[in-house]
Amino acid sequence: MEITDNLIELLIQIVHRIGVRAERKVEKEILNDLRKLSNKYGILFNMAQSAVSNPEGVLRDVIIPVVNEQTLRDLIKEIKHTGPAYREKINTIIRASYGSHYRRMVPEILGILEFRSNNEVHRPVIRALELVKKFSDTGYHYLPMSEEIPIDGIILTVNKEIIVEKDEKGQERINRMNYEISVLQALREKLRCTKIWVAGANRYRNPDHDLPTDFEERREENYKALKQPLDRKHSLQH
Repeated sequence: MEITDNLIELLIQIVHRIGVRAERKVEKEILNDLRKLSNKYGILFNMAQSAVSNPEGVLRDVIIPVVNEQTLRDLIKEIKHTGPAYREKINTIIRASYGSHYRRMVPEILGILEFRSNNEVHRPVIRALELVKKFSDTGYHYLPMSEEIPIDGIILTVNKEIIVEKDEKGQERINRMNYEISVLQALREKLRCTKIWVAGANRYRNPDHDLPTDFEERREENYKALKQPLDRKHSLQH
């Protein structure tokens, strides 16, 4: 049990470490590279007002006099370091870190552990893990579309564009490495809240085993101790 728990902890730490390091690196780059603009809305207002007042004018004659070129460059940098661009930068670093250091190790750990769930809602993650293991020794850049590839509960909306790509014909295809990372991130969250458990583990054991063996027989007493109504309909009405 201890060995199994240690392997699970290692897996969770790897996934967490990759994400945290990427965020720290991006934030450090931003701090080193970015000169915060204290009055960006005023700058944008001046630019817009000047452009509207001189719709036929050229950039150098209309915009530069009210906002110098360096300020424009700083404004562009700030916008690039927020929103989708910020997320994209983090994903790029996560991918590089995972591909360079952890991608060979993770399938070995996954091959040792047997993941299970008592709820069908969370089983797509387990099916996705099987795909990760199945194609770990291949050089495929994309997962074969002949496979049944779980999407819901695996791919976050903010990451969908970097995982579900389109070829020149507009056909969707799944970027294998980015999908693997997304699967591991989903697995980490499910393990931490015991929605997914591991056979032979102690800390990450089947949560049903934590219930008293006579729970149903002593249902009324147990619900009273939990301060929960015995009648589920009554609970829903309140």
